Amino acid sequence: MMRDRRYGALGLGALALLAAMLFAACGVLGGDGEDTPEATPTPAKPGPEDALAQWVSDNRSVGFVGECGNAQPGVDVGKLCATFAGERGPRRAYYLGPTFSEATALAFLEDTADGWVVLSVRNNDPSQPSIPGIDWPLEAGDAVVFIGLGEGECLSIREQPTQQSQRLDCRPDGTRAIIQEGPVEAETITWWRVAGEGFVGWAAGTWMRLPEAIAQALNPPTPTPQAE
Repeated sequence: MMRDRRYGALGLGALALLAAMLFAACGVLGGDGEDTPEATPTPAKPGPEDALAQWVSDNRSVGFVGECGNAQPGVDVGKLCATFAGERGPRRAYYLGPTFSEATALAFLEDTADGWVVLSVRNNDPSQPSIPGIDWPLEAGDAVVFIGLGEGECLSIREQPTQQSQRLDCRPDGTRAIIQEGPVEAETITWWRVAGEGFVGWAAGTWMRLPEAIAQALNPPTPTPQAE
């Protein structure tokens, strides 16, 4: 009888140990006995400066400091920086260039479902005239204004998209038109077929700007702050 009670006591101890192990397992696995995965934080969508920084990293062998006004003398010399130029709907334009120097390119970005992305970066051409207003990408259906030709000058309207084609008309600064067709790249010129009051034909896109781009040049907008 004594031996039976001794083994019975050991059996109760084993049961207590097993219960403790099961309790601990429930604490680790959760009440339903299954692993409870930890929540994965949602990655932040890239902002405009993030997209520009990635573009610089992929295409230039220099550092990027973000806003040009944040560049530090003696520390950021030789790096690239950006300055907000304007916005149009979901798109923004930034002047891009070396710190403490003039911008050498114009970058166009777009706000997408996955964050900001760089659409294109156009290097400045010193041989081209300085024309007011952001050179936003154009497309058929856009209303444009001829600008930057200068006093006494006019933009040739030609029968075909080439300088050797017959000139049908010549229109001065301030002329308004609607893009009907294009672009056509020829003779280092981007040609658009435009129609305005009393004229239809092909003209060089260099001197075409969207009306709001000209307004932005006179009164630059302030960029919308990005949510943290």
